[in-house]
Amino acid sequence: MARIAGITIEKDERGNARFARIDLRKHGELFNPILKGVGVDVNNIKLTSKLKRSIDEAKSGNYTRGNLENFW
Repeated sequence: MARIAGITIEKDERGNARFARIDLRKHGELFNPILKGVGVDVNNIKLTSKLKRSIDEAKSGNYTRGNLENFW
């Protein structure tokens, strides 16, 4: 089976393919029209991706602390 960067097939406990994880940053131009066609809100997926990336950066220590009173 060919391997494609940005696409991962996940299998269940029996070894059957069940899920495909697709990196929309790499393959968005191809998959966004398909996702929109079946009613998936693509903008929401991009927001989720940005939030996950932000959380991952924070966990790795790549963040800046701020004083909450400076925001008001």
